Amino acid sequence: MPPSNIATAADYADAMMIARRAKNALFFLLLLMLLLQVGTFFAARMTNNVLPAPAETSLASSVSAATTAPTTQTVVADAGTRSTLMGQALRYLTALIDFLGILLIIVLAIVILLIAKIMLVGRLIGVAQVTSAFIWCVFLVVLLFPWQAFLQNTDFTGDFKIPGVLYTWNELTHPTLGAKFQGLDVYQTALRWTRFVGAPVVAIILLLVVQAKSSRGLRAALGESELESSAGDLQIS
Repeated sequence: MPPSNIATAADYADAMMIARRAKNALFFLLLLMLLLQVGTFFAARMTNNVLPAPAETSLASSVSAATTAPTTQTVVADAGTRSTLMGQALRYLTALIDFLGILLIIVLAIVILLIAKIMLVGRLIGVAQVTSAFIWCVFLVVLLFPWQAFLQNTDFTGDFKIPGVLYTWNELTHPTLGAKFQGLDVYQTALRWTRFVGAPVVAIILLLVVQAKSSRGLRAALGESELESSAGDLQIS
């Protein structure tokens, strides 16, 4: 191989190594954001440090209170939330998760697209896996985006909204549909668990798929998978 071709191949390899380090860092940070989101929900649901414990009232008194003073329960919940240091910390943490979650997944998609472009220009193998990872990453961007915070500015319990995986603080602290939801039918309860736990778990699985596919394509482009397969063929023979 001429010296110029060797230098070009080395330059492609260096570029992909830099992009791989950035991709791995973004993956671990985004995975941390999703795990923190699930942890924040359980901290709000299992303890009274974020939301006050629901009052023990009968059904008749609850209906009467709802018809006479519909905003009283919301005011009490907000006052109880702001009264604790843990509630304030988790409030800022939720906002940080929403911001970094969107930022990190967009940057991750751009980095994977950059890797695919380098592989296409260099005519390297493994570009199919990286392309598949980019498509899944774009789909994950759409899922993570908090659509409920931008489609309408009214109360999210009013008109139906399709929410993103990243929930907002107002959703988490809602007195009836927030973290301490109770007294709902089976369908609404399943929706709440899907909203706060199931959707982030699905996002984590998709993120792992993106990481696995992109890493497999990079290993093939850098020749690492070829070395592993060659070593396996030698052992078999």
